[in-house]
Amino acid sequence: MANEINLATGKRAERKLLITVAEWDGTKYGGTSTDREILGVRTEDSSIEFNPDVETSTDIRGITYTDVNKTEPQQDFDPYNILGGSKLASYLTQAALVNDIQAYNNAFKVYVITAFIGSAGSHYAVRHDGCSIIPTSLGGDSYTQMPIEVHFSNDITEGTVNGGDDGKLSTTFEFTPKSSSAFSDGD
Repeated sequence: MANEINLATGKRAERKLLITVAEWDGTKYGGTSTDREILGVRTEDSSIEFNPDVETSTDIRGITYTDVNKTEPQQDFDPYNILGGSKLASYLTQAALVNDIQAYNNAFKVYVITAFIGSAGSHYAVRHDGCSIIPTSLGGDSYTQMPIEVHFSNDITEGTVNGGDDGKLSTTFEFTPKSSSAFSDGD
């Protein structure tokens, strides 16, 4: 698979082609052994913020240097609506109401899938292990919402996922970790 943008020249990548998926052990609050959910249903705007720790210095010649020490990626979903059928909403609501911080502290795998990189049926993705998904409030006026913060771990495995050519990726995708031949420039 070539590591290049699979869009027509000059075409912009639609937001639906950058997909964030949470995976967790939901057995504690009535789920299956492993649950997955695509994040962002009915959320109008959400971006991954890298939150770099940047240090700049200027030497005696007046030249400025920039060092990026680390990044702390985070993605907020506000609103995150409580919707029927959402296993994540059920899990996080129950954990939050009993203040079970360990239920969401480093308890998730989060996949970032770029459906605009790769070939038909196989898209570039990264999996972050040991992520936290933290509810920040619960309530609302007409409907119940629970805004969440996704804190990525930077414990990253590169790979590919199958499906999602139309931007409608299923949660049953298979993640294949990167191998030396899977990302060669010549494919």
